[in-house]
Amino acid sequence: MTVSTLPATSSHHRRIVQLDGLRAIAVLAVFAQHALKAPLWMGVDLFFVLSGFLITGILLERKARQQSYFSYFYARRVRRILPPYLLLMLVSSLLFGLGWAQHWPWYAFFATNVADALGQSGHDSLNVLWSLAVEEQFYIFWPFVILLVPERWVGYVAAALILFVPVLRAVATPWFDSFWPIYYLTPFRMDLLAAGALLAVAVRRDANALAPFKAPAALGICAALAVLAWLHLHYPRFRAANTPLSNAGLYSVSLVLCTSIVVIALQSKGIVKRVLCNPMLVYIGTISYTIYLIHLSVLYVLWPLHTNRYVTAALALAITLAYASASWFGFERRLIHGSASPGRRPHEEERETPLHAAREASRTSA
Repeated sequence: MTVSTLPATSSHHRRIVQLDGLRAIAVLAVFAQHALKAPLWMGVDLFFVLSGFLITGILLERKARQQSYFSYFYARRVRRILPPYLLLMLVSSLLFGLGWAQHWPWYAFFATNVADALGQSGHDSLNVLWSLAVEEQFYIFWPFVILLVPERWVGYVAAALILFVPVLRAVATPWFDSFWPIYYLTPFRMDLLAAGALLAVAVRRDANALAPFKAPAALGICAALAVLAWLHLHYPRFRAANTPLSNAGLYSVSLVLCTSIVVIALQSKGIVKRVLCNPMLVYIGTISYTIYLIHLSVLYVLWPLHTNRYVTAALALAITLAYASASWFGFERRLIHGSASPGRRPHEEERETPLHAAREASRTSA
């Protein structure tokens, strides 16, 4: 591999557009779960796998190039995460009051998943922040793993986490009275982020590494969906059972589903790629972070009106998209991309992906 010697030019670091389409599908699944009570809680899990894939690729590339590492990574996270987060807290305070302020440390230190597990959070509309907390907690230690562990071993660490976490969920089940702590807390959900990391390591080593897994991934999607559908129809309370089997197994089925979806997206051609690269889906994926943050607040504002569920969902989606668009064009886009300089696209480094790095490396080696 010659990735570490490659120059940073704009042709190397473009988005994998179909992953934006996947983000759109993930956030729309979460919206449908909350607005229509659809059993699509796996949308958040898909976000976790995508995040593990993209962030691990960026960290590996920074390490290989021997460029600024921690300062770049955390500054990038602050620019992307914090402004819409602070805006949400302001909007929530105006709409629902300052109840969250009684538990402000959880919100200040990105630990709302712990608060939710303990029943100490603010207004229910802020419940969406638990998944953001999981990611931020994972990214406290994961950059150190990538920096300190030789690259060839990072994949083994990720694979070990994938195998270890379901066992941890099963062992920890008797500690809790409900399944919610297992669902919310980072140690029990980081196998999804690790799965994304494993994919990143694979495609960084070889751009075609996932090609042999396209058929197994399609089979994995079908099998996982079949299991989830069967459980939903025959054992609708399985997720809430809080047994070692349900906690260890259910989220592992979701992991198979979401990881397989990402593999298919990365290897997509023809109609699948055209669908994922649809401009509307790509745009929704681009603003999906703010959609995710605000959508539940919008629903809580509209639910007291007691209109038809589908009318409420349609109105909430329209308001959510308008808010997220205003946020994106108002300040998010400038904070993320900055100002373009002649001959260079804004913040090209932030578009780095392990797949494109591997493809460029294979071309250079050839």
